[in-house]
Amino acid sequence: MTLADLLSPRRVVVPLPAATLEEGLRVLVDACVADGRVGDPIRLDQAIRESWPEDTMSLGPHAWLPHFRTDAVRGLVVALGIAAEPIAAGAHAAPAGPAPAAEPRMILLIVAPPRDSAAYLQAVAAFARALARPDVAEALLAARSPTDVLALPALGELKLEGQLLVRDVMRSEVAALRPDETLDAAARQLERLNVEALPVVGEGGQLLGMLSHRELLRELAPGYVQRVTAAAAPRAKVGPRLVRDAMARSVLCVSEDQTLADAAHLLSTREVERVPVVEEGVLRGVLTRADLARRLLASR
Repeated sequence: MTLADLLSPRRVVVPLPAATLEEGLRVLVDACVADGRVGDPIRLDQAIRESWPEDTMSLGPHAWLPHFRTDAVRGLVVALGIAAEPIAAGAHAAPAGPAPAAEPRMILLIVAPPRDSAAYLQAVAAFARALARPDVAEALLAARSPTDVLALPALGELKLEGQLLVRDVMRSEVAALRPDETLDAAARQLERLNVEALPVVGEGGQLLGMLSHRELLRELAPGYVQRVTAAAAPRAKVGPRLVRDAMARSVLCVSEDQTLADAAHLLSTREVERVPVVEEGVLRGVLTRADLARRLLASR
C-alpha cells in the first residue's frame, strides 16, 4: 500500500479554508464524513473532544498531525489539507510536545480504531518519511488542487512498511534481575536504567516474573506505614526482602514470531510500556512502546 492509496480526492482539501488548527481539523473531519469513512460521527466528535489537543503533534516544519483512536471508524482513515497561509495552533489548542519552528501550512488527520495501532503507526511513519524529503514537501505546498496532490509520483512510490514481526523491533540485549537479589538492589537498578520494570530470570534464562515500581510499592508500603504508625516498641529483625518475594509472577508476554500489529494492539490496550519476548519460556528480548514508535517513524 502506498501513500496515494490512503487518500482520495474527497479527503484532500486544497486550498484548506482554515486559519487555525482547530478550524482545519473540523474541515477535514467533515470531509471524512462526507466520503463515507466515518461510521459514527457523534462518537468521533466525542473522541476528539476528550483528547484534543493532546493527540496532536507536528511532522517537522510542514504539517500538523492530529491523530485519534476510536471505533467511530471501521479502519484507517487519512485526510490531508493544505492551506495558502500558515495555520496557527490557536491560543487554546497548543499541541503536545515541542512546537515546530514555523507554523505549518498542512494538516494531516489520521483516525484509526484501537485494533489498528500498527497500521496507524505505519501511516504516520510513511508520511514522516515523505515530508522529510524537501522535493516532496515543496511539491505538496505548491499544489493547487486535490488532483495535483494525488498526481505526485512520490505518493505512489512511498509504501507503508510491510508486515513486521516482533523480532524486527525487539531489544535482544536486555537487563534483567535475579530472584535472589534484594529489593534495595533492584530499586537501584530500575533507577539507574530509568525504566519502569525489569524481567526476573532464572539461571537458564527462564522468565520467572516482572518487577516494577508497582510491585516495589506493594511490598514496601505496608512496612513503612507500620513503622510510622506503630508505637516505638522493639521490633524483631527480619532479613532483607528479595525480588522473588515481590515480583509479579503472572506476566504478559509476546513471541518473536508474533506480528507487530498484534503486539502494538497489546501495548496500546493493556496500558503497559514494555512486554517480555519469550520463546519456550526463555527470555529472548523486550518490546517497548518507545522502540516500536522509533522503528516505524525512522526515516529510511
